[in-house]
Amino acid sequence: MGKINKLIELDYPTDLVTQPVLSHLLKKYDILLNIRRASITKGFGYVQAEISGEEAEVKKALAELAKQGIDVNPIEKDVVE
Repeated sequence: MGKINKLIELDYPTDLVTQPVLSHLLKKYDILLNIRRASITKGFGYVQAEISGEEAEVKKALAELAKQGIDVNPIEKDVVE
């Protein structure tokens, strides 16, 4: 396996909007996260980002986000280049 880059959108449930989810993820896995766009309100949050690293680490990180209840979706356009 090699290094990969993925553009993703993360849609947060209300109870995780104020939690440092991405900070914990960066400490736990050997990945880089470049936030391209985000919007956070009291009831909802989304982040569009580029995630990169070794394929296995990226897959584990994305699986953990999904396990916490965050919707993880690939994106292919409409992200700040």
